Amino acid sequence: MNRFCTLFKSPKIRFHNEFTNTCPHLITTMPDTEVILIRHGETEWNVAKRFQGHKDSDLTENGKQQVEALGTRFQNEDLDQLYSSDLLRTQKTAKPVSLGTGCQVELDVRLREKNLGIFEGLNVPEIQEQHPEAYKAFREGGACYRIESGESTLDHLVRALGFLEEIPQKHEGQKVGIVTHGGFIRVILKNSLGMSQDTPTRFTIPNTSIHRIVWKNDQWIVSSMGDVSHLNGFSKK
Repeated sequence: MNRFCTLFKSPKIRFHNEFTNTCPHLITTMPDTEVILIRHGETEWNVAKRFQGHKDSDLTENGKQQVEALGTRFQNEDLDQLYSSDLLRTQKTAKPVSLGTGCQVELDVRLREKNLGIFEGLNVPEIQEQHPEAYKAFREGGACYRIESGESTLDHLVRALGFLEEIPQKHEGQKVGIVTHGGFIRVILKNSLGMSQDTPTRFTIPNTSIHRIVWKNDQWIVSSMGDVSHLNGFSKK
C-alpha cells in the first residue's frame, strides 16, 4: 500500500466481544509507528567548516552524488509520508527520496537546523576573532546557552519534540521519513536514548545518514543509527 503514499489506510480489525473472548489470538494490533531521520547531503559550508544554522549553502558535487545514492536506496523502502525542512539543502536531499518512494514532500520549518544566530556563515577562527566572548559562552554555557539572535540547544529540542509528538497521532502504525539536519537528529537521538543534551556526543551523523526511531509504550526508541550503507563503494571527488 505504501509504494505511492496512497491515502488509503487499512482499518483496524474489530471483532464482536464474544468472538474476541473465544479467539483472542486472532486480534490484530497496529504496527509500531516508525520515523526515519535523514541528514542532508554534503554542502559547501560543511566542507569549509562554516556554521550553517538557518542560512544555506549549496550541495557540493559529492553531496549531489550522495543524495542520488540515497534516492536509489529508498526505491526499496516503503514510506507513508515524507517531511523535510524547508531549507534548500534538505529540499535538494528530499527530492530523490521523493522520486524513489513516490511520496510527495511536505515542508515544515520546525525541522530546520538549530538557529546559530551571529555565528552563521562563519568558521571557528572568524567567530573567535569577531565574537570572542560569545564563543567562550557558547563553549562553556551548555545546552541552556542561547546564541545571540539564535537558539539554545534546549530551544531546538523543544521545537523538535513539538513536531515529533504529532507523528504517532497523525501517522499511527505508519512509516514516516524526515529529511532534516545534523543538529535536529542529534537532539532527538540523545533525548530518545535518555541522555542529557549536555552529554558529549559520542556518535556521528554523516551526510545522508539514516537513523530510525520507533514509537513504543508512549516513548521513542532508537532502533538504528548512522546507516550509510547506500554509500558503499561511493568515491568522493
